[in-house]
Amino acid sequence: MKRKAVIDSLTCAMLVAGSCAMVGSMARAESMEVVTVEAARSQKIAQTRYGVPVREITITSRVSYADLDLKTQQGAEELGKRIREAATSSCKEMDVKFPVEGYGEADCIKNAVDGAMSQANKIIVTKGGAALK
Repeated sequence: MKRKAVIDSLTCAMLVAGSCAMVGSMARAESMEVVTVEAARSQKIAQTRYGVPVREITITSRVSYADLDLKTQQGAEELGKRIREAATSSCKEMDVKFPVEGYGEADCIKNAVDGAMSQANKIIVTKGGAALK
């Protein structure tokens, strides 16, 4: 009798664990529907204890497209808008936290948008839509 109860308990535990793993996998798959926007600039901000300069500052944002239908022009354009907003926000944050004379926010935004749009266009075309310009 005890043996059957133990087997039933183990079976139940395995079913629960399997269900949790499936739900976790599905959540991870949904969360991976993102484009990475990187605002970056090269500037000496520190040095290692060996005197090697640390030169790059990067602020990374992830823009989700999980709720967009990228087969449509409207969905693709919304993703482009989200990318531009994330790039603008990240570059402004960089200017506030790490101001540098002679480095333009516009250049930062353009570079961040260009990098992210390259990723986005590959995704859009893969999903059956037309790449943005």
